[in-house]
Amino acid sequence: MRKVVIFLLTFIFIISVILSGCSGKSAQSTANSTKEKQVLRLNLGEEPPRLDPQTSTDGVSFQVLNAVLEGLVRLGHDEIPQKGSGLAKDWKISEDGLHYTFYLKDNIYWSDGNPITAYDFEYSWKRALDPKTASDYAYIMFPIKNAEKYNAGEVSADEVGVKALDDKTLQVDLEAPTPYFLSLTAFITYLPLEKSFVEKVGDKLATTPDTLVYSGPFILKEWNHEQNIVLVKNDKYWDKNNVKLDEIYMDMVKDMNTIAQNFDTGQYDVITVTGDYVEKYKDKLQIYPNGFTYFLAFNTKNPVFKNANIRKAFGLSLDRKQLTENILKDGSIPAYGFVPYGIPGKNGEFRKEVGDLFKEDVAQAKELLAKGMKELGITTLPKIVLLADDTDVAKRESQAIQEFWRKNLGVNVELQNVPFKIRLQMYSQGQFDVILTRWGADYNDPMTFMDLWVTETSGEPNRVFYSNPEYDRLIAEAKSTNNNEIRMENMKKAEEILMEDMPISPLFFSATAYVQQDYVKGIVRHAVGVDNDWKWTYIEK
Repeated sequence: MRKVVIFLLTFIFIISVILSGCSGKSAQSTANSTKEKQVLRLNLGEEPPRLDPQTSTDGVSFQVLNAVLEGLVRLGHDEIPQKGSGLAKDWKISEDGLHYTFYLKDNIYWSDGNPITAYDFEYSWKRALDPKTASDYAYIMFPIKNAEKYNAGEVSADEVGVKALDDKTLQVDLEAPTPYFLSLTAFITYLPLEKSFVEKVGDKLATTPDTLVYSGPFILKEWNHEQNIVLVKNDKYWDKNNVKLDEIYMDMVKDMNTIAQNFDTGQYDVITVTGDYVEKYKDKLQIYPNGFTYFLAFNTKNPVFKNANIRKAFGLSLDRKQLTENILKDGSIPAYGFVPYGIPGKNGEFRKEVGDLFKEDVAQAKELLAKGMKELGITTLPKIVLLADDTDVAKRESQAIQEFWRKNLGVNVELQNVPFKIRLQMYSQGQFDVILTRWGADYNDPMTFMDLWVTETSGEPNRVFYSNPEYDRLIAEAKSTNNNEIRMENMKKAEEILMEDMPISPLFFSATAYVQQDYVKGIVRHAVGVDNDWKWTYIEK
């Protein structure tokens, strides 16, 4: 009996060890197979006004669209279009620079499982140009043959220089050699939509997550308006193996104090900071120029601002150094021209080659104001309203500008701070006297800034209604030649005219000051196009 008991005890012990070992192995296997979710938590800051790539115009929408859609190329760290970086595996360019042939990758699919074809590109590009679409960014496609004429209703869509030769081949003909055309194809307006899907959903397109199909690294999972957006990895994306993030969570918080608190408590992984918060995070702060010029835009249809001397008085009376160093504190620098630093010119940077084109002078500003009022036959100015966003930083900027005008010109200007979406709408409809706004580089050439102010035509974004025939001539000539020296010289002369007439008054070349948690890696930050690309981002923890 004793031997039997010992045997039974030994047997039970051995079995328990085996079972324990199996259980331990199973638990370890389960732990290894269930990896921790890769989640990036951000603050988008604003509600995207729209997520239709052919009609979107703002940087907030661009950020989201760049994450969920992809074009022929996707720009990386160096901002140079590389073959295979996007949906095109290769392309050929004719010797005269007028004809492009793009070859799409094999096995590329929309998020609904349908193949992405060259016909989707042809449809989307012509949709952007269709006068019925009323795209504010249609002009960015005007390098394409007959694009401007189609947008103006002068030719049919069949005459536009975009044609799908088959599912994988897209042929593009240009009006004139355009050195930056490949970069343009990475821009948001050039991103494709699935033709059959757009026709199915109609006017509901891009209003909810299920009214858009996706070709990029992520898809839109949730869109809680004015609250947050949630993106998740797109399993149909051609390069999904190089996408590490499972989810991107984006809030729409405007209050800087709340944003900072959320970062400090680990609720946000990266935030941008301004003002006093720059000092708070000085030990972890990183700064990069973001390709934006902030400026005041004067409505030249306004009875006051139709006068160039008054516009110049308002522009020359501002202390840009005080604005950047005491209000922003984020690495932004005063702007005395419209094209920012970093954009190429003849041999180096355009801004360095052209130099400063005006200087602040309070005494001269007072003289110009008096002269302008005399020209208009008025002794007092009517009510003037400065329109700006309602974020903390925009409120501080607009208050500082208001004080400069009160102190230096003796002019009392009212402030109107409104939500981003409303401000864009009022700007596009000309419902403003003077507005605090910005423009960023859509592609890496001065033309992305300079062709904004040609006399308004169909599709042009000249929202201040400025017109100067000589300016128009210089820009048209710069667009018609492939000679870089002529192009840059013309744009230099055009910028000189712009700053002399001053329908816009540059304030500062913007920089982004940000802090991010140490475990966040691989965010690609651009000075051209969108600010951030999260395709290669991952969480190291």
